Amino acid sequence: MTAFKEKLDKELGTTPRFTQALQKNISQQVHQANPTTRRWQYPLIILGTIVMLLFIIELGPQGRSDQAKNASFVELAQQETIKRYTMIYNADMETFMAGRPGWTIGQKIFELRNDKDLLQHLLQQATVTQINGDNPFRFQAMRDVWAEFENGQVVRMKIFLNEEYIVIEDYHNKSLYQVNNEDLAKAYLDLALKEDDIAFGMKGLSIFLVVLFVSHFFVEKLMRKKFNIPKGYVNKGHRRVSWIIKIVNIVLVCFFILKGLILFTVVIIGYLTVIVVSSIFIDYYYGREEKRHYLSISSAIVGLLLFGIFIIYIS
Repeated sequence: MTAFKEKLDKELGTTPRFTQALQKNISQQVHQANPTTRRWQYPLIILGTIVMLLFIIELGPQGRSDQAKNASFVELAQQETIKRYTMIYNADMETFMAGRPGWTIGQKIFELRNDKDLLQHLLQQATVTQINGDNPFRFQAMRDVWAEFENGQVVRMKIFLNEEYIVIEDYHNKSLYQVNNEDLAKAYLDLALKEDDIAFGMKGLSIFLVVLFVSHFFVEKLMRKKFNIPKGYVNKGHRRVSWIIKIVNIVLVCFFILKGLILFTVVIIGYLTVIVVSSIFIDYYYGREEKRHYLSISSAIVGLLLFGIFIIYIS
């Protein structure tokens, strides 16, 4: 035994400094200060945000119908003038895509007097009809039309166009009307084809998504190199939560496509908001020491800039 050890024992004594009771007490305090439930605090907030988003989106399309009541669009067109209307290509009989300006990506807004008068005359000459045959809707163009009148009432119609006559379905009550006026039919067909909204649709949105993913790839690569951010996950919890969010995002996209909601502006903005917020929360919560949240923040900025340019381009 060294002289230093003998002196230390004389000063402190040979009794253990940490008794079993004290060790147990310290261990309990450590576990209480870091409960396992805190690991899921932020992920649960993110999942709650996603659930709220789904709830709002489900209410949105259902609540946006302010169809004129107690009157057909023919009667309404006889009494009121059209203030404005929107039009978009849609070949699906079960969904309706047109809505208020800014509601749907790719729809065209008509506010000029000549365009409004053309639709006004079209609705005024419509008569109730019944279409028979194996395939009654063989037309050159199919459009969803949302029209607002000066008194604030709104009608939603699916219009089927060719050069000889026009068939209009009142989307609110599923009634069919026909316009037997070749000059009027040809004029409105030319208007619909002139706008060429078919060229956009899912094709334009797909191009935007490709550009978005490519930009995200290069931004992530640049940020990792600049701040020396490692790849992979911080720990098992980080990997688990990241994969849960990825799966939920994929399910959301499939849900939006199947429900015909993918072109609605509020859906896309809400979806991008959930992606951005969840990504920043997760990266900051698990990897703020490695500056991992810089990746999600920079990707969010680039994505929002591209989305803004995209909206301006199609407007």
